[in-house]
Amino acid sequence: MRTNDQTYTDLMALRDRLEAEQTRLQREFDAVAKKLEHVSATLALLDAEEETSVGRVIHGVPTAGVIDIQSLQNLTQAQALKKIALQGGGTFATTAAKQLLLKAGLIKSPKNANNILFSVINRSGLFDRVTPGVYRLKSDKPTRPEKTGDSSTFIS
Repeated sequence: MRTNDQTYTDLMALRDRLEAEQTRLQREFDAVAKKLEHVSATLALLDAEEETSVGRVIHGVPTAGVIDIQSLQNLTQAQALKKIALQGGGTFATTAAKQLLLKAGLIKSPKNANNILFSVINRSGLFDRVTPGVYRLKSDKPTRPEKTGDSSTFIS
């Protein structure tokens, strides 16, 4: 029993528009889901590629993945960074060092971890920057200043 043919027609048209919009949104959702799946697979491949027998490698630098977290717990942050660098052949990536210091409890806040890490690196004076995010332990050997060749400054 229809009371108003125009109302019925309007509702049918509305239903058709909503079904069309649902179909369009479903296609859009499926496309985003497929892109997400591809990106996740790429990240998984990159993570698997970075694994080595020594540990993880980030930007070609070993991250000393074999360090025992408990061995870092009673050290200062600078001492822990030095140990991480020694374990990694004298260099370390800040991303790996940050994760190790967080796990060891030497840095409490992940939010401030980068700032804390860079402050420790700069204030300790133990490290030289190799590339962005990669630091090398300075050698213990003192460097000799170069001769200038100007003998007029020497008093005989």
